[in-house]
Amino acid sequence: MEPTGATDGQTEVAQDFVPLFDRPLEPVVRALAQMSPQSQELVSSLVRQLADREGISIALTASPGLQTPIEGIPLWVAKLKSERYSPRTVHMYEYLVRRYLQQNLMPTKLGIQSYLADRLEKVSPALVSNERKALAGLFSFLHQEGLWPTNPLNGIRHVRVRYRERLCPDIEDILTVLSSQCSRRKDTEKLRTLILLLATTGLRITEAAGILKQNIDFNALELRVTGKGDRQRVVPLLPATAQVLANYMRRRRSDSPYLFPGKTKTGYMNIHNLDKTLRRACKRIGVRPFTPYQLRHFYATHMLKSGAKLEVVARILGHASVGVTADIYRHVAMAEVHEEHLRFAPFNGVKALPKGQTL
Repeated sequence: MEPTGATDGQTEVAQDFVPLFDRPLEPVVRALAQMSPQSQELVSSLVRQLADREGISIALTASPGLQTPIEGIPLWVAKLKSERYSPRTVHMYEYLVRRYLQQNLMPTKLGIQSYLADRLEKVSPALVSNERKALAGLFSFLHQEGLWPTNPLNGIRHVRVRYRERLCPDIEDILTVLSSQCSRRKDTEKLRTLILLLATTGLRITEAAGILKQNIDFNALELRVTGKGDRQRVVPLLPATAQVLANYMRRRRSDSPYLFPGKTKTGYMNIHNLDKTLRRACKRIGVRPFTPYQLRHFYATHMLKSGAKLEVVARILGHASVGVTADIYRHVAMAEVHEEHLRFAPFNGVKALPKGQTL
């Protein structure tokens, strides 16, 4: 019996759609869950386009308690802190993901890929690599905890970073700064101590600023520091450096457990103030300005050029692997390769080849 007021064509269309809604959707959902992230993104995009064409609104919510990914950032930050990430790393990651998600409330894989590609044209690959790493960490956490249905970073490969030759100061410039005076006497002593420490140990400035007095072994000439990932390592000290540290501690006595105390939340000195003081000192005495971090490169470059083993330098610097050290200081190894090539390559020094062909 036909419905009242319906035409034959309308009745046929309605009957055609009845079996579609009677079919179970579980197999379709299971198949979608087993698809690759690329296929899921394509299906999701197609459904949204068809829904828009039909005037249907799709509520893009992940769970009753999480409407957008940005709401999960505090939970993710708490996880990073519990895993002992450095405060600077946590702050940087949180800033990067918030900046992106505030402009992209419902990110997709294609959207993130476009964003990263656009950023590569404007900023350094190293910064873009950190942005991708931060977003990947956030969405991996949210997806694993069931707070967000997908991880849009799946399938987005790491951003390749080609290390440039790291600039480092000349030893003459370092000696000149060490012999100079700051406007304040206490700044002069601190600056000299830190410059010598960084130039003879290769420490990161954050590691040097947070040195605990109890971690200096003057008898063994060793210094225990905490580096990235809360990893501890032992760094050897030169006798001259150890003597400078001992004199500094004797003249700058305090109740602080830190060698370089400061009025900060951490309890030790503000590293940005050191950078400013060093730059002002370089400018005042007329040498090319260099940074505390470039003193780390000075140490590593000098060690490798002098014949130190790559494995030893990597361990002292606190790199996660020897490969990291090799990539950063490839220019040092290549300089040695060219030198050896010129010394021992066949035909080197030959004035002429057969049949009048000259070199």
